[in-house]
Amino acid sequence: MKKILLSLFLFFTLSSLVLVDIQVYAAESNVGKFIELKDSDVFTPMTDEELDEIRNSDEDYHVELTYEQAVERTAEITGKSVEQVMKENPNVETEFTDKQHLMRIASSTCTWHETSTTHKVYSYNAKLIVIVKACRNGSFGWVDVNTKPMLQEFQAGSKYFQGTIQVDLEPTGYYYVANGSFYNNTIVTHSGTTGANTVWTATYTVSTTSNYYGSLYTGVQWKAVVY
Repeated sequence: MKKILLSLFLFFTLSSLVLVDIQVYAAESNVGKFIELKDSDVFTPMTDEELDEIRNSDEDYHVELTYEQAVERTAEITGKSVEQVMKENPNVETEFTDKQHLMRIASSTCTWHETSTTHKVYSYNAKLIVIVKACRNGSFGWVDVNTKPMLQEFQAGSKYFQGTIQVDLEPTGYYYVANGSFYNNTIVTHSGTTGANTVWTATYTVSTTSNYYGSLYTGVQWKAVVY
């Protein structure tokens, strides 16, 4: 009987130690990943009219989108078909393990975030549009660093960009560097986006470089997405 009681005591003691160790490891491994949100309200998609009003303003913006809205916006900016954008960016289920709260988080809690950042090249306002995936669990949120941005491109205006745009995803946003030149009266082509881990580089070329306008090198810049 004493041996049985001793065995039970050792079992529960060791179990408690293992649980504490798991909790400590989980807390350490989640540092910087799950960010407490200032606004944890349930996501309500904007209407097309509301989005157009924000996008057509002269101000930089940040809007939250459904997958379908993100696809439509990407198709609009790139000139690709909706079907092609969906093929390149499938809405695969993304599942994360929140070890600190011992639960799994499915893709239903994830949306897409469109940000615009304006860079001035002489008198021209070059608007960089980036769309990344971000997720939330209650009052916590994070950027999905395992999913490449759906879009990282300068919105076409009277000038066209040739060069590279690099985006490095972080749990609360992304770093970016744009390096290239703008041209008049030409056609721009997206040569492709390559990357590994969290860093993605999109390359753009123009059909003719005879109408050079100006160059842009942003240096490393930060853009917050989750806050």
